[in-house]
Amino acid sequence: MKKKIYYLMAGVMIASLSLVVSCDDDDEELPKIDGYNNSNEVAKDNLVAHWTFDDTKKEVISNTEPGSEFGAATSYTTGVIGKALQLNKSAIVYPSIAAIGAENSLSNYTVSMWLNVKNTKTDAGGPFSTFFGIFPTANTDFWGNLSMSAETGWFPASGPVGDTLVLKTNYMSKNGDGTTNGQDNRPDPKGNPPVGVFKAAATWAHFVARFDATTHKLQIFGNGTSIGAYDFRGDNTTALVMRTPAQAVIGSLSTSEIGFTGAPTRPDWQTLADAQVDDIRVFNTALSDAEINALKNLGDAGR
Repeated sequence: MKKKIYYLMAGVMIASLSLVVSCDDDDEELPKIDGYNNSNEVAKDNLVAHWTFDDTKKEVISNTEPGSEFGAATSYTTGVIGKALQLNKSAIVYPSIAAIGAENSLSNYTVSMWLNVKNTKTDAGGPFSTFFGIFPTANTDFWGNLSMSAETGWFPASGPVGDTLVLKTNYMSKNGDGTTNGQDNRPDPKGNPPVGVFKAAATWAHFVARFDATTHKLQIFGNGTSIGAYDFRGDNTTALVMRTPAQAVIGSLSTSEIGFTGAPTRPDWQTLADAQVDDIRVFNTALSDAEINALKNLGDAGR
């Protein structure tokens, strides 16, 4: 009898040891990347809006659901960090979100997103694609307070230059006299010499726009590298003063077809976005180069 009890107790001890080892393995932390465990730790005190697209279209910090959707139905697909939003020539318009909708809420700003989009140039040309922007509700033109787009009509979907992606960003600030100061930036892959040739069409790419009122620079980063050809926008390009009330839009510039009744109708060169987008983040500061690189590297690791 003692012998049987001895073996039973030994079995319990072995099982307990196995359980302890298993728990230790499960709880082992992944090594940090650029000093962070995940993207949520990067400039976390300055993150004012965030779309994860993990089975939800809401802006998760304010818990704001879409106000309306246009075009074909959107869906979810595998993203860089969890799931992503599949836009099928679609657009989503949100009600005004206080943290990114007040006049001085984004005096300096950074917008970070992951993007997968193809070029679409044909003999007849091709569309300009917009993926995110903040637009005045009473807008009378296409351009918002800020926007993130691509010249998808510059290059064909295939061939020797089909992978060249021309990212573009816009800034428009209200002046004291009521006029506006509009600026933009993009690479110039057709320049002599070319500037910012970015081989990232039809694959996931990290797209960042950064505005710093102190340096008067509106910059574009592709996969962690500054690729804009026109960074310095002049001494009169100062802190962004937004026209309000303002609404976030995913998938389009502002047009009358998506509820901006004072804006023009959509022209032939513009279309609702046909792309995948993931992890849109809006910060109320100009992130450092190191922070932008960290977001890219953490995203590459699915974090």
